Amino acid sequence: MIWKMNDPGSYGKSILSMWKASLLKITAFVLFYLGMLRLLTYFVNIFQAKRNKQSKLVFPFVTKRRSRNLQILVYHKVNDDRDPFFPAIPIDVFAKQMDYFASNFNVCSLESAIEGMEHKDVPDNAVVVTFDDGYKDNYVNAFPILRRLSIPATIFLATDAISSGKVLWHDRVFAAFRETKVSFLKGFNENSGGYPLRTLEEKLFGQQHVLKLLRSLNGRERSLWLDQLIDRLEVEDRKETSNLMLTWDEVGDMQQGGISFGSHSVTHPILSRLSIDEARIEICESKRIIEERLGVRVRSFAYPSGRKIDFNEKIKDILREAGYSCALTMIFGANEIGQDLFEFRRGEPWEQDLPTFAMKFDWYKFCG
Repeated sequence: MIWKMNDPGSYGKSILSMWKASLLKITAFVLFYLGMLRLLTYFVNIFQAKRNKQSKLVFPFVTKRRSRNLQILVYHKVNDDRDPFFPAIPIDVFAKQMDYFASNFNVCSLESAIEGMEHKDVPDNAVVVTFDDGYKDNYVNAFPILRRLSIPATIFLATDAISSGKVLWHDRVFAAFRETKVSFLKGFNENSGGYPLRTLEEKLFGQQHVLKLLRSLNGRERSLWLDQLIDRLEVEDRKETSNLMLTWDEVGDMQQGGISFGSHSVTHPILSRLSIDEARIEICESKRIIEERLGVRVRSFAYPSGRKIDFNEKIKDILREAGYSCALTMIFGANEIGQDLFEFRRGEPWEQDLPTFAMKFDWYKFCG
């Protein structure tokens, strides 16, 4: 980031932020390598943050834990491509995180975690590992690590992209911004004058806002806007590629190796933007395809995008009617016994530095 000489306030805030990050990293390093994080883990298994009905912290800020809770991690891609347009977890970082959980936590399958939540019998330090979409690097890079450590995981498949060569709509957006050579995207959003695209930072800013717009549209509208985006960015439309997503043979191999699979819809739409009939097709057809291919009952679903605005009570009713027993969001937080099983919370890995990741993992559990 380039700071203007006439913006001392922003510069000062940046310096303060860097100092805070450095102090946090040093603290985590000391706690981690002195073995003191185990004491922190023990503490948060007994106590949690005390909050009022508005979820604000109140004195004395700590209270005895009401019940054990469940933390769910969500990954998308695991590779060393260092793609800024769709960042992945580096392979060695993923391996260190999985080693840490295998040694210090009770890594459960999603199925056993659901059963534990239903019977109010969740073990201490319960963690579930999940992946969304169904990228090939889950098989190539993540699966060998999971198998070596005997870690169960669930991968949620957007079935239209499996073995078909088709690319999910958001990957078309990432490819377009990655490959474009135009210096300005004009007239794309009627609420904006356009987006400069001269630098990486500008491209990422434009991509973020375009994705926000596309997520607000129904399937037909999104398709029309996406075609316009490809045209205005003057790039080849990457609708198909042979090496991005999983094949059914790879899915079957992982299933034999202890990996479970759930539904992530057929085409990865924003379900709350669809008609009831369209949403039902996405929810039911993806379930049918996976069950037919793998010969097992599919009980879990992950909402595409997964924000609170991306699903609603009608969508949850369709899921129940279709035979699902739970659904996972992208809403950040831990899961307490008694909560809605169709609004499981998850967190994406927030740090690549292992000690900082581990300390924050306990902190987020404490906060609930």
